Amino acid sequence: MKKTSLFIKGMLTFNLLVFILTVGDFLALHDINKDYISSERLEALGISVTLPAWTAAAGEWQVVTISFIARSLFFLANLFLLWTLLKKEKVQ
Repeated sequence: MKKTSLFIKGMLTFNLLVFILTVGDFLALHDINKDYISSERLEALGISVTLPAWTAAAGEWQVVTISFIARSLFFLANLFLLWTLLKKEKVQ
């Protein structure tokens, strides 16, 4: 039972991390919406310009990528925890 309690506390902590990353996603995607300009899209429209590096919003895309990976790990860990708890409940 102590191991299960540790799992649950860990999942609650990870849940808080995922919530913070979700807020970070919102902020990063909001910034991408304001700053991101694709040179490929401009070329498709027939506009030829040299864009500054900040228009790629590379840092914001990294935040979104890290958040996606953390969220995926959270869901996998959550599935594992639920499966473990269900298995223990069947044994009892």
